[in-house]
Amino acid sequence: MIIRSKADVEQFCERFGELANWDGSKYYIPLQDEENSGTLTFMQYPDGKLTAHRKYQTYWDINELPVDNKDIWRYRKVLNSFLKNINN
Repeated sequence: MIIRSKADVEQFCERFGELANWDGSKYYIPLQDEENSGTLTFMQYPDGKLTAHRKYQTYWDINELPVDNKDIWRYRKVLNSFLKNINN
């Protein structure tokens, strides 16, 4: 799976739980973001709510941020690196 279209974003959101790790309360995907020198973590809660947390060299989020399809599309480059690696 690679994110190339809006339909791919929808499919990624639907399959999030299959692709992610489970910590007992939520699914999560930690991603190395080389462009911003840090880690971007996407999370999905059992109610389907998607959030993200950025921890970069120069700044990090204090709280998780809500995520929508536009955010998934914006971070598709780092997501696609992850998706290519899990498919191999």
